[in-house]
Amino acid sequence: MGAIVRRVERFDVGVIGLGMIGSGALGHLTRLLPGASIVGIGPAEPARFADHSGAFASHIDSGRITRVLDQRLEWALLARRAIARYGEIETASGIAFHRPVGLRYATDDAVELDDCLEVAARLGLPLARQGAEESARVEPRYRVDAGATVLVEAAPAGHIDPLRCIAAQLAAASAAGATVRRHEATRLARSAGGWRVELAGSSIEVGRLVVAAGPHGDELDGLPARPDLRVHAATIVMAHLGRAEQSRLAGLPSAILPYRTNDRRGTYIVAPTIYPDGSVRLKLGAEQVTPPPLDTAAERRAWMRSDRHLGELADLRTAVETLVPGIVAERWETRPCLISETPTGLPYVDAIADGLVVAVGGNGFAAKSGDAIGALAARRLVEGRWSDDELNEDDFRMREAR
Repeated sequence: MGAIVRRVERFDVGVIGLGMIGSGALGHLTRLLPGASIVGIGPAEPARFADHSGAFASHIDSGRITRVLDQRLEWALLARRAIARYGEIETASGIAFHRPVGLRYATDDAVELDDCLEVAARLGLPLARQGAEESARVEPRYRVDAGATVLVEAAPAGHIDPLRCIAAQLAAASAAGATVRRHEATRLARSAGGWRVELAGSSIEVGRLVVAAGPHGDELDGLPARPDLRVHAATIVMAHLGRAEQSRLAGLPSAILPYRTNDRRGTYIVAPTIYPDGSVRLKLGAEQVTPPPLDTAAERRAWMRSDRHLGELADLRTAVETLVPGIVAERWETRPCLISETPTGLPYVDAIADGLVVAVGGNGFAAKSGDAIGALAARRLVEGRWSDDELNEDDFRMREAR
């Protein structure tokens, strides 16, 4: 009996990682390279975290705030570009993922306020400005402490559903001719034709490649240079709302609100949204002063599979009940998250070898801007150089792990 020969699929261009950035890159590659063979590689979301032994993602949820308003011009520019494309992606795919309910951004930090106002002025972003007393009259369903200033960004700010956004990106890319392989890449190696991507039991040959592997962006075997990523654990809480509370909170904007305890210093609240099981949930995340580091692949997977996040339920529920006075939930739920940060505070979008671009490091801000970051990576790969006239290449260069 002859030896079994594994069939190797060959593509002109590919993307490893099909999260918010990778799915965006895949879509832009189909527009930049019409007629090329293009493949997106990445596992589907696990049905149950506890049983999953592979990679996880930061997007496995149905609510992320979207806004242009930001302290940093780079993030504001990326968000503005991405938001401008939401409608096009929804139309191309037939999948709606954007809810433009607006945003209330409160801060009691004078430097943060000045930075936000300066960026908004540079971009011509219209904002309303309110003190805490006025804010209480205009939107009493949120509590804002005296001394804080509220900046109000109207639609299209609001929130997006990351799962539906990714589904929309992949549907549109597939309709444009891209192939999607729902497998986890295990190893990368140079080949005569570019790069060989090893999957479980098969291989794919790709001429040029974008690696957008999210919080696992420093783990891929064979990567020529490893990005300096600091991954840490985070927990979110969700209040499941009954019909009466859904009605009371209808039209609530998303919010970023100061909230200080011994170990927390800020929160974001995603307005009530429908989840895949049909429930309606309000979601809160709270920034930790010293978040638990997850330095290894094993630590990241163990955190996502564990139930350690349950220990934060009481504190996070208190945050919701403090900031959304009178909220009534049918039940409360916590979930674990992974956040990958870079020393620059911006994503890496950089060519680290011939025909190989990395696009990783969301810093907790990338979901809303995934399409724009993916566009940067796709153009960097296709054009072989940095060609953006608003963003500085040096700000997005990858720093290598030591």
